[in-house]
Amino acid sequence: MLAVLQHVRLLSPLTVRFATGRIQVAMCADWCATNLRDCQAWKEEGLDMSTTSNEAVKMFDASLRQLVSWMNCEQLGGIEKTLSKMTSADPDAVMGQVLTLGLNALGTGKSLYRDEEYAKNLDSMVKNAEKTGNKREKLHALAVNHFARGEMNSACVLWERILAEHPNDLLALKFAHDGYFFLGDKYNKRDSVGRVIEKWDKATPCYSYLHGMYAFGLEECGEYEESERQARMALELQPQDCWATHAMAHCYEMSSRYSEGIRFMESTVKDWSPCFMLACHNYWHTALLYIEKGDYARALDLFDTEVDKRYASSGHMLDMVDAASLLFRMELEGVKVGDRWLSLFERIKDHVDDQALGFNEVHMSMVFSHAGSEEYINLHREATDRYLSGNSRGDQYHVIKCITQPIDEAIVAFGHGDYNKTAEIMYPLRHSVYQMGGSHAQRDIFTLILIHACIRSDDPSKKAWLIDVLEERRQLKTNSTLVDRLSNVYKEAHIDDVLKQSYCANGSMCI
Repeated sequence: MLAVLQHVRLLSPLTVRFATGRIQVAMCADWCATNLRDCQAWKEEGLDMSTTSNEAVKMFDASLRQLVSWMNCEQLGGIEKTLSKMTSADPDAVMGQVLTLGLNALGTGKSLYRDEEYAKNLDSMVKNAEKTGNKREKLHALAVNHFARGEMNSACVLWERILAEHPNDLLALKFAHDGYFFLGDKYNKRDSVGRVIEKWDKATPCYSYLHGMYAFGLEECGEYEESERQARMALELQPQDCWATHAMAHCYEMSSRYSEGIRFMESTVKDWSPCFMLACHNYWHTALLYIEKGDYARALDLFDTEVDKRYASSGHMLDMVDAASLLFRMELEGVKVGDRWLSLFERIKDHVDDQALGFNEVHMSMVFSHAGSEEYINLHREATDRYLSGNSRGDQYHVIKCITQPIDEAIVAFGHGDYNKTAEIMYPLRHSVYQMGGSHAQRDIFTLILIHACIRSDDPSKKAWLIDVLEERRQLKTNSTLVDRLSNVYKEAHIDDVLKQSYCANGSMCI
């Protein structure tokens, strides 16, 4: 089951105790396995559960703490065993089914369209909730079912309905946070947490992690100062909050403070590296900071020593997505990555017909193209066509049809050296790419592909597009050294002097 937790990797548990008004933080032993809430405790918090099994709801509590903290609880054998204990205690517990199948859905590594048993389990969950669940549980079951079927907006609407009545429902908050991430909805990613954080009792387990979640939403909205303040509040309460660390990494990158960001990530690595379900992604962020600085050797070393071994070990789809993005970025910078693509290809090829998330699909196209596998390029294209012909509903249908399927073709064209085609596809889509989900940092790869396609194109009209896209990236990432390097590449490409002079006379970016 752990293999399906691909976006929702886990965090490190600590106990938050209050004494004489001062918050004290103890290591994870107490936090994840003791003082777990039974049926009565959940009821007292206004979060009644229909099951009568105290063991089931305690294991639900323990699983939820591991989910939000991004780390396995060693005392309970990790989240996989904790979920198993929860299910064994009461297989029919509605919230147990919601959590288990919700992790499958938001993990994005399990496809409804190729796994009949998964589809049947979703149907059974909804029927069970309708028969035995309370109002809140029924909404949870419907939300997970919507999400698994690609109807992410509908799922988030239901989670928000729960939060309107139960702002302390951590599972609804966490799943909504992840849902907005997959939708590219930065404002709701920020506001969903902002609406409830002041309503929480600060003594409630996991309270500190709300600050890290809020920090990420703020960062995506460009509110870097407040994002850092919230992230530091989270880290003061819980130094091992790797989601708060992750928000800090985003702030450093977006504000072009690369050296400061590297120092922060490397000085805190002992805190966040044990959070193995997010550690790969945080190493990826560290590598991006090195790439921006032009230190490709260190970025490649991080790939070899951390990212490569972690995606190979975990099999998590989003770890492989990070690996693909990192290799492509380095190749665009002129770094020879050799047969690293082939190793990644062997890991990712089994997902060729998933169609679980458009964001994943375009990264698979990167791998198939760089591995030189025309067979898998065609298999992937056929799988996408089948998905679109057999499905016409949900957010992911729109995303795949209108955004990621064309970008798949743009990436393949880039690999074939057809830079004009790549630019012609990606330039008009560049302001819609956010709809595939991910963060600014993750989607930057598509901006970089477009820039390089325009640079390499033999069509003079693409050079005007190049100027536009370089300036747009400069506005998003002020003082980006990577933009400066790309601008120099632009100069050296012998662009039409008349074009440059015209832009210098009328625009802000004379290079």
